[in-house]
Amino acid sequence: MQLETDQVELLKDRACRQPLASLSVAEGIAAVAGIGNPARFFATLEQAGLNFERVALPDHYDFAHNPFAAMAAAVILITEKDAVKCRAIKAIKNDPRIWVVPVTARIDGALAEHIVEKLRERPIA
Repeated sequence: MQLETDQVELLKDRACRQPLASLSVAEGIAAVAGIGNPARFFATLEQAGLNFERVALPDHYDFAHNPFAAMAAAVILITEKDAVKCRAIKAIKNDPRIWVVPVTARIDGALAEHIVEKLRERPIA
């Protein structure tokens, strides 16, 4: 499975979008992830050509303790999973530096076909 992304969305207004590639020339980027595998998120951003500070938070991080307040980063990239929690916290949801990186999972065609074949073998409930 491959994670793909080409856009970022402003946390405080998800309709405000820009190409992820436009950040490749930006300085002062931090990528913050409170997920089980932050390395995958960071690798996705690296593949997009970004240079950034990596901040791995514990999985299921409680954003009530604002990790962004002391950051000097001009741009902060977060996962969609973390965005759900961050939107509920006023001090975070209005921070103009925070951008959400939505991803789409692409499954290899051979794997998808294998899954379909296995499902066909199962009885219908």
